[in-house]
Amino acid sequence: MAKLDARTFDDFLRRDNPFVTAGPCVFDLRGVTFVSPAALVQLTAACHAIHQRGQTPVIAIEDSSVRSYLLRAAFFSALEGVADIQPSLVKPWNRIYDHMRGSNPMLIEVTKIESGAALPSLLDQVVDVLRFRLKYRKNDAFDVATAVSELSQNTFDHNQNTCGFLAMQVYGKGAKRFLEIAVADHGCGLAATLGRNPKNPRALSDVEAIKEAIKPGVSEHDDPTRGTGLYHLLEITYKHEGSVQIRSGSGIARYRMDRKMGWYLSVPPMPGVQVALTLPSKAA
Repeated sequence: MAKLDARTFDDFLRRDNPFVTAGPCVFDLRGVTFVSPAALVQLTAACHAIHQRGQTPVIAIEDSSVRSYLLRAAFFSALEGVADIQPSLVKPWNRIYDHMRGSNPMLIEVTKIESGAALPSLLDQVVDVLRFRLKYRKNDAFDVATAVSELSQNTFDHNQNTCGFLAMQVYGKGAKRFLEIAVADHGCGLAATLGRNPKNPRALSDVEAIKEAIKPGVSEHDDPTRGTGLYHLLEITYKHEGSVQIRSGSGIARYRMDRKMGWYLSVPPMPGVQVALTLPSKAA
């Protein structure tokens, strides 16, 4: 598998899913030559979930260019004390690029989200990239940032003793430029969250929970003003003809907004909710 991204992550997880099988957990990235933000935060969340249950996952990665990118993207920093890297990284090499965090406007390194305090600077960067690199109107850029903020806040609002992770990368040039931003947590997932509200349908499967969660006003809270995050995200993505992937538990939904179509699939189980958003450039 040369490419590890939002679509191929489940094939990767299916090979030896640590959330299904017992024993040592090794995520084998040997042979991987590209890792997207969505895969970065999903893998980070998976490692934290495994560590939380008392195990230490192993990341096996040999390609020097991929290791360099993962260092620059602060992936290894996010896993310090959580996972073992093989071949091992000698300190302080695991943090060799920490001084560059935030210096590249086209990149948001893997960032741990435990409260709203981490969000303002990240959202400012998202707005700047959309406005000045992808040529979005000011109001549209702020709409996207609001949706990302709501997703990020869900990672700690709906879970206890867990956290979320966010990453972003801009690819390409000019009219072919596009942004991918991803948010992941290792919490209880959408089905359990929605199940806390007696007004929601009971005993939802993970796919059914995703379908419910994208409806306006559907939330764990008995409050019609809550539950707008995923609905808002899809509306924005429809408007800008991007794509969205929503993953929770053993369910996944992929929405291709230029065709206004969605696909719902069963996937290997993993704790939490993971969302990946791709938006195209508005440059002519």
